[in-house]
Amino acid sequence: MATSAFLSICCIANETDTDESTEAGRKLIGHVITIVSIVFCTLSLVSVLYLTWPRAEAAREIFRSTSRILVGPNLNSIIKCLISVDILAVIGLFIRSCVWASQKFPDREAHSMDFPHIFCVVSSLWVEFFFMCNHFWHMIYGMEAFMVANNREISGFMKFLVGWIVPAIATAGGSLVIYHPGFHKCYHTTLLVRSMSYLIYLGPILMVFIFNPLIFYQAAKSAKKALIWHYGRYTSSERKLVDAIHVKFILIMTAYVCCWLPNLVSAILQLTNSGRDAKLAVWVLMAVLNPLQAVLGVLVFWGLPSNNVFRRNIFSSNDSCNESSVSVINRSSRSGRSTASESEPLISFKRRDYSSK
Repeated sequence: MATSAFLSICCIANETDTDESTEAGRKLIGHVITIVSIVFCTLSLVSVLYLTWPRAEAAREIFRSTSRILVGPNLNSIIKCLISVDILAVIGLFIRSCVWASQKFPDREAHSMDFPHIFCVVSSLWVEFFFMCNHFWHMIYGMEAFMVANNREISGFMKFLVGWIVPAIATAGGSLVIYHPGFHKCYHTTLLVRSMSYLIYLGPILMVFIFNPLIFYQAAKSAKKALIWHYGRYTSSERKLVDAIHVKFILIMTAYVCCWLPNLVSAILQLTNSGRDAKLAVWVLMAVLNPLQAVLGVLVFWGLPSNNVFRRNIFSSNDSCNESSVSVINRSSRSGRSTASESEPLISFKRRDYSSK
């Protein structure tokens, strides 16, 4: 799970008078959540491995599909980064859960930083950082979709800055808020400190919830205008493509909201000191849904492997989007139909063979 509450768990509690029954219950709950996390991390990683495994290529089509949209060369690079950070975050979550399942959970009675505490800090920051990158790359994807729909693009430097540097600063800032008193004094944090840490780590999630639907809506409108400008008409073919773009954006947001809404609910429950059962239920839900971000991301951004046209690994260094581009205007003028290549920045049509017509 990706929550700033784990950063406080890594602190030295220095409690020697804990109630044995309470401590046993806490360990049992932690063990259950850890097992759930291991199961769904494994499911997610295996599914991603299947979906991204190199496959036989047909017709020399690399990193292409006859039925995918919104995967032009600019967006492909962002999708690669999104999938990469999700995989790295889930791997960190899996390793942390496995270590904790082997009874290496930070001891509340410890008086100094030992291996369980150090590992807790490092692994939690690893998970937080890469999931933080996931949130910002979602925002970059939305902005890039809007930009390329208007024949522009985001600079590589800006993508690097927002996708990697800003998450690093946010992760460091969130950890500093919790750990600045020292590892011996940060276990029992004040409401202000907890609020600040949740705001830092969950702020990007709220930004994606609020701004990405608006950006996607504007990107779809721009795509519709581009179709009308290119072809001088808006028939059922163009309407189907615009509808497909809307569906794609809806799927992206649905997957994202399902994976990260429990984190927002958990923060509210933690800050309002709600019942223990409600907190436990939400934490189990987080252990289920947070790891699934990786596989759901692959599905909504890239899709299932095609039955007819197979592809190489999506992380292949070769990018055929630049190798076999087809002019939308020229092709459509010859065939009289709306077709385009995958190299079209935002709009990709189903490729059809009109040679016999």
